[in-house]
Amino acid sequence: MKTARKIESFFGVFRVIIAVLIAYMISLIALTVISDEPVMAIRQFIVGPFSTIRRFGDMVALATLFTFTGLCMCFMYAVNKFNLSAEGIVIISGCMTTYLGIQLQGIPKGILLPVLLLTSILIGMAAAAIPAVLNARFDAHVVVVSLMLNYILFYLSQFILKYGMKDVSMPSLASLKYPEELKLAVLVPKTEIHAGLIIAAVCVVLVVIAIYKTPFGYAMRTVGSNPNFAKYAGISVTGTVVAAQIIGGAFAGLGGAVEILGRYERFRWLEMPNYGFDGLIVAVMAHRNPALVPVGALLLAYIRTGADIVTRTTDIPAEFVSIVQGIIILLIAAEMFLSGLKRRMIFKSARESLENTEKQQEAVKA
Repeated sequence: MKTARKIESFFGVFRVIIAVLIAYMISLIALTVISDEPVMAIRQFIVGPFSTIRRFGDMVALATLFTFTGLCMCFMYAVNKFNLSAEGIVIISGCMTTYLGIQLQGIPKGILLPVLLLTSILIGMAAAAIPAVLNARFDAHVVVVSLMLNYILFYLSQFILKYGMKDVSMPSLASLKYPEELKLAVLVPKTEIHAGLIIAAVCVVLVVIAIYKTPFGYAMRTVGSNPNFAKYAGISVTGTVVAAQIIGGAFAGLGGAVEILGRYERFRWLEMPNYGFDGLIVAVMAHRNPALVPVGALLLAYIRTGADIVTRTTDIPAEFVSIVQGIIILLIAAEMFLSGLKRRMIFKSARESLENTEKQQEAVKA
């Protein structure tokens, strides 16, 4: 049984790696076909994110945000609930962080910065609780409610931006600048690699401990895999499911604040940036394992950064990155992808185990 579980775990990671490699190869072939300068396009896609220190910093900064939203989705996956509110949470958290930073300027940074980060966590928890509670109390479909909530939170952020902190001196809609001293410290000069990277690393460790080393983590995993058994074992299924989603929302909220304070000087998201949905992709690429979320986040950020460079420096359209991500998700989500290999591995392991047992029994008889 333990061997079968190990094979299942190994196969999950292996399938993600193969899916990414296949998607990457298809992308290179597509670049060759649709670009008038295929060599330049392929070169920019592969080495572009590493070509300058600034581009590398952009990739790491993007991976930092993806780590937060990926951790958020790991909690949702743990209880088998597809609460997709991370997109709206990131937006409203970034908006409120900017608004409060402007309104409360004058308070010492040592006090105001922790207050802003804590507020972003509370905002994320409150927002994630809406679809969680509606699903638990009224059996509302959590996917539908969370998707609709994203639009509500987005338009709420636009209302706050337009009527609460608009900078009339800007040619386009944007907020006033929050105090410069609130910006997170830059870790690498001339890049956007900021102190949020350290916060993200700490969060990864905390989530791994919470999910795999605590009674609540055991309850989450049990509820997610077998809610009937969890109920029989005395675990509060409803309470665990709701709590997991609320905690997940906290990380998305924190990610929104870290993104604004680390990479921007004002709030100007006038459309959904899809950061929350990118967290879904990261969690899938990490095989729902929070310890692997930074790897998935960095890989997706590498693809996104490379594709962005290609679209800005060559004749490749901006939709190219969506095609790459779609192929990755399609291959990872396909249950039959490499399933034959998994069955053969499990069968081979079981047969070897049986043969070893028979040999041991014969040795005892002799």
